[in-house]
Amino acid sequence: MKKSLTIAIGIQVAIMILIMIPPMFARAFGSEVLLEVQRVDPRALFRGDYVILDYPLLNDVDNGLTADQIARFEQAGREKKMIYVTLTQDRPAKLVSIDFKKPDLAPAQACIAARVGHWTEWDKDVSFPQISQYFVPEGEGKLLERNLESLLARVRTTNGCNAVLLGLEPKEMEN
Repeated sequence: MKKSLTIAIGIQVAIMILIMIPPMFARAFGSEVLLEVQRVDPRALFRGDYVILDYPLLNDVDNGLTADQIARFEQAGREKKMIYVTLTQDRPAKLVSIDFKKPDLAPAQACIAARVGHWTEWDKDVSFPQISQYFVPEGEGKLLERNLESLLARVRTTNGCNAVLLGLEPKEMEN
């Protein structure tokens, strides 16, 4: 009985450590990207103040895509598949490409895994699940809601397209 309990606890500890490794790796070794943000939902009854972030980066993504590529993204939306978004490291980041496989990154580029909720000609529901929620100290959610258009999300990404939201900062840096 004692041996099986030790094994069960060891497995649980190993799982917790494995869950913590990707975000820690992204924070320590990832590339930094600054993304424009939109939309906020500043309060949850049981979770306190937090911000649900949406990134307008993919709003006009159909420009430059072939009809075959658009059909593939529509299919990915129906199947809730992951895609990979390649970005510049400009301030704010600009879209380079989107694809179904992890990209080979050029210098000054980063990538983030995204999930396609649905994809139609008129509406694209593409989200970055790893960086969609940002928890804030109590009382700060409403302030962020009022100033969201003037903020950028500071995100750290790995070459494997894992992302960690580090914080929000003003679009315009003070001199």
